[in-house]
Amino acid sequence: MDMNRDKIERPYVPYEPLATVLPVVKPATSRSRKVKILLVLLTAAATFGLNHCWRGLDTDLPSSTPSTRADPPEFDWNALEPAKTIRWTSCYSGQKCARLLLPLDYGTPDGPTTAIALRMLPATDKVNYKGPMLINPGGPGGSGTDLVARAGKNISAIVGPSFDILGFDPRGIGASTPSASCFESDSQRQLWELQEDHRLLNASDGSVDIARARQTLLGQRCEQKIGGEWGIARFMSTPDVARDMLEISQQLGHEKLQYWGFSYGSILGQYFSAIYPDKVGRVIIDGVYDGHNYRGALWNSNLADTDAVIDSFFTFCHQAGPEKCALYDSTPAKIRARFFAVLHAVEAQPVSIPNAEPPVLVTRKVLQSQLFRATYKPLAQFVVVADTVYALESGNQTALAALAPKIVPPTECKCADLEPWLASNEAFSPIACGDGDEIVYDREAYAKYYENLVASSQLAGPLWANSYLKCAEWRVRPKWRWTGPLGAKNTSHPLLLVSPRYDPVCPLSDAQAVQDRYAGSGLLIQESVGHCTLAAPSLCTAKHIRAYMENGTLPKAGTVCGVDELPFVGAVQDVRALSVEDTELLEAMKGLSAAVPTFGFGGL
Repeated sequence: MDMNRDKIERPYVPYEPLATVLPVVKPATSRSRKVKILLVLLTAAATFGLNHCWRGLDTDLPSSTPSTRADPPEFDWNALEPAKTIRWTSCYSGQKCARLLLPLDYGTPDGPTTAIALRMLPATDKVNYKGPMLINPGGPGGSGTDLVARAGKNISAIVGPSFDILGFDPRGIGASTPSASCFESDSQRQLWELQEDHRLLNASDGSVDIARARQTLLGQRCEQKIGGEWGIARFMSTPDVARDMLEISQQLGHEKLQYWGFSYGSILGQYFSAIYPDKVGRVIIDGVYDGHNYRGALWNSNLADTDAVIDSFFTFCHQAGPEKCALYDSTPAKIRARFFAVLHAVEAQPVSIPNAEPPVLVTRKVLQSQLFRATYKPLAQFVVVADTVYALESGNQTALAALAPKIVPPTECKCADLEPWLASNEAFSPIACGDGDEIVYDREAYAKYYENLVASSQLAGPLWANSYLKCAEWRVRPKWRWTGPLGAKNTSHPLLLVSPRYDPVCPLSDAQAVQDRYAGSGLLIQESVGHCTLAAPSLCTAKHIRAYMENGTLPKAGTVCGVDELPFVGAVQDVRALSVEDTELLEAMKGLSAAVPTFGFGGL
């Protein structure tokens, strides 16, 4: 991966402060010390630590930017007749597709149905064939069929050629029908999104009232469009999807599930393993959110490590030097001060980019959102944040115009609608809010909730705080909601949990809590920053995943993997010293790092 592909050419000049209000630079905290320790561990482990190891998904919200493609789609899902058994049809150059009819309500097997879209990259090693491995990219709301398109070959290269890689679109999502869409078209959805308040959420001003009113209106519209006795919104719960996964596996001749789920996909893996502990084959959950916090509709454990990821931006920028980081300065603290100076400056006076097409206005919310999104994918996006801040700081309008699509996407009006299976959806609320405890909005309780989130992360808290409002204003309740244990004293095979050291929305502490609930499960920690282990390529991690899938081998307790590439810095070892097999594995992991789940604020 070329970390400098968007690099702005410039000579290095020692920074001279602008006439802006500078924030007070925080003294070294336990979190900043964590980042310094992490940097040492990352560098040392990546350089030397592979000797003890064997060794997301670009899913930025299913895109709300419609396509202008006039040609027929590569594959027309609507033309594929659904059936009650899996009937594969050739599709997408060597892959197989099907639409499987399953009951909307498993308690009413002869009632209405949902057509679940399946897309499979077949195993190439038929002699040692081990069956299908289902995948889920997160969300909730992510398309598994799309994940096969973007990452299927790399996933196959990691788990081994004896597995089919099978992506499915959960109920209401992607090519599965009926769709959880509350709008008539994606264009209509975009027009609604354009009405979003330009202010960050703040419990002390009217921004919460506006945000809540929008969620109330959207909830009412969704209740009309996808609610009702047999509306899809009542039948999208995670236990429903877990039951679908079991049916898919069994129809393909496998009594036990093989699965790799990312982000919200970790919730789906937890539910499946709790409801069907005797049906667990190989289950990997990556980027782990605490199922108890999720089911409580709390969304308040997520930001425990967000600031550690943000602080790593300043640390890695400094380590990389002026040739690789536009915002380089003599210490990480000075880089941090410069970032916050620009952030405060655009808060006081938003910056216009008149030469962008269309023109763009950079506000504090815009800049803060860009940084938070970047914490999901530091390898790819930290450099963009640095370039953006440097261009704002220096008033470089040419650079800002070029960067505009990465600052305020979308920056181009495309009014031709996507094929239905590529459009956005409103799946988050029927799944996440339906799975969760019912919430009744209370102004004082929300103010306290907001205060606690901001205490966890000053920058991410105001963005994440909308999750609570979504569920507080959602009224459609699922037909089947799992209220049993979210854990298992015994599963037919141990789960494998994998987690970065610092994940911006699924902290390691959540993974550790979940591991304790599933007896015998293993936890692999990767010394990285970003969302899911895929955010940073690690040969060590890839080898452990391969060993688990092929042989059922768990990493030894306490195993920690180093990484092979760092934000800004780039590669940390000479790949020429690797074997052909290891090189292929590492390249597959690098390919996956571009597919990290980034569902944004109020989604995983």
